[in-house]
Amino acid sequence: MKVLVLHTLPPEAVDERRNAWEFDLGDAARSVAASLPGAVVAGVRGRVEEMLSLLSKNQPDVVFNACEAPMGRPALEAHAAALLEWLGVRFTGSGSETLALCRRKDRVNAVMEAAQVAVPRKNVFPCIVKPAGEDGSVGIFHDSICEDADALRRARARFDVPVVVEEFLTGREFAVSLWGRREPDYASIGETQFQKNLRLNTYAAKWEIESEDFANSPMTYDLELEPDLRESIIAAARGAWRAVEARGYMRVDIRLDSLGTPRVIDVNPNPELSPGVGINRAVIEAGWTWERFVRQQVEWA
Repeated sequence: MKVLVLHTLPPEAVDERRNAWEFDLGDAARSVAASLPGAVVAGVRGRVEEMLSLLSKNQPDVVFNACEAPMGRPALEAHAAALLEWLGVRFTGSGSETLALCRRKDRVNAVMEAAQVAVPRKNVFPCIVKPAGEDGSVGIFHDSICEDADALRRARARFDVPVVVEEFLTGREFAVSLWGRREPDYASIGETQFQKNLRLNTYAAKWEIESEDFANSPMTYDLELEPDLRESIIAAARGAWRAVEARGYMRVDIRLDSLGTPRVIDVNPNPELSPGVGINRAVIEAGWTWERFVRQQVEWA
């Protein structure tokens, strides 16, 4: 089977709110290809003609899709998948409709509510303000948490784009990685251990490895959860998967509310693939080898 590991290259310039290396998927692509003998790795800027040329040249049976930011724009992630769908090329991960839906936090929350998946409530304090159409914790800061109406007005004023305002849940936070062909058959649960008064995953906590926020938000998988809690967390994550019609692999972020009920706070199809983090770490913590996971994704495409 001919596999093309296709990934987007980091842009020459980025929005001032982001770091260019956040978009560097080279290590992730090489890690994937190392598990697939004979696979070809190709980085693209994301222009349509560039992608068409590579597909024509390589004639892959399957594309391992790591095109997260065509032309340096995460909002175009779904477009790369749509192009592959249009051409009838098999590819890993979720389809274009799922990727487009999950880009918009307000819309995906409405879909999950309709599917009876618990999400944060609206019109309550404390609340959190975050951009509706961004990923990777962009636009999330310490003062994104608002305790009253004045703080909410200040937080809203920061943005000139649509925002989501929802209840800030004060309970434990879990990252649930799921994988399977069409159903989320496998799961791995990590917990973010917030320290030194850090209360949420800011952009710095996620990406700026020299920052205090990063140091104060380690992820652990060595969890001893009560069976009922574990089951309810996984059930909420699987509900999110089915609501957005994910496939392949996905990460669902969940927080407990004041009553201990798991509520979905973010849905991330095609999450981070780099060695030692994201889905890579999650599947290994669950007892899988990375090679098994990668080959299974290709088979499921």
